[in-house]
Amino acid sequence: MTTNVLLIDDYGGPNLLDTIRCLSYEQAVNIFVVSPEKKAYFNTIPYSRYVSKYQYLKSSEPKEIIQEISALEKKWDIDMILPVKFSNYQFITEHKALFNGSVFPPMPNQSSLAIVTNKLLLADFLDNNSFSSPKTKEISAYNIQGFKFPILLKPRTDYEENRIMECKSREEYEENISKEGFKADEYVIQEKLDGEDIDISFLAENGEILAYTIQKGLVREAFSFATGIEFLDDQKLLDETKAIVKKLKWSGIAHLDFIYLKETDSYLLIDFNPRMWSTMIGSLYAGVNFPGFMISRAQNKEIKFEGYQKTKFYLAKPALQSKSFSKLKTSSWLYIIKDPLPEIAKGITSIFK
Repeated sequence: MTTNVLLIDDYGGPNLLDTIRCLSYEQAVNIFVVSPEKKAYFNTIPYSRYVSKYQYLKSSEPKEIIQEISALEKKWDIDMILPVKFSNYQFITEHKALFNGSVFPPMPNQSSLAIVTNKLLLADFLDNNSFSSPKTKEISAYNIQGFKFPILLKPRTDYEENRIMECKSREEYEENISKEGFKADEYVIQEKLDGEDIDISFLAENGEILAYTIQKGLVREAFSFATGIEFLDDQKLLDETKAIVKKLKWSGIAHLDFIYLKETDSYLLIDFNPRMWSTMIGSLYAGVNFPGFMISRAQNKEIKFEGYQKTKFYLAKPALQSKSFSKLKTSSWLYIIKDPLPEIAKGITSIFK
């Protein structure tokens, strides 16, 4: 029996394409995509061999968008909707009552989603429940006195165009917050910690983790996601994550960024990302197909999580730049070669810009 899955595009990016490519490894899945807005850039998603149909929506108001989606659900005989980006989760949780009979995978409730996507609320939640996290405060003349430099200025939410800024001195801090256009209420002060970055990705339901992978970064640019990772076991990190997920009663996909401090043998939660992540295709390579598991849970089927391979994985660009055949063999090129048109179309477009 074929399963028709609807994805909601938003701002493009690799997460959607990787989700599509992960779903291609599920048997008898047809993939449909809608976009609430016409892209201002060249859209490569419709060129994927795995996309059955791609359609732009005409509406801009939530109620009208949902009505259009509902009409397409009937027209395309859609079995379920799979969110990809944070804005998808936010939109669906906020307007779920307007979706008439639509089927979704495990989804967070509005309360838990609001906590994890706001750094101040998340810091308060972690502190109140005795979970470790870096000191995080709102920007004020009083609060800055409690920090040692260097410190970080971080967007209060990670879904804006604001960037992380490192301030090595009080003077640099004052200069940054005094810049034209800087909005203090959109940022927080966070202590800068020197430790080892380690992440965990998982699917949970009602506070219980159903499947996960743990990975540390091998290649990472400053204040950005890892483009090369190594999968490993870490029971202590898993136990810490399970406790946080249980306390939140979390349902849905998520990717958590921790930092490990060797001197205190502790893990501090830096970010809780309620969405698909940039190295999700690496989890597929390690043996865990998160989008596939989301389909199973949307259909109320039990999933068979049997662990994952302890291997290394690289995204396409760093693998190519390394000029290492072994890295190319363990990279996203394995999936691009099977579905090359989006990258080819993007490359041709860049030439004629």
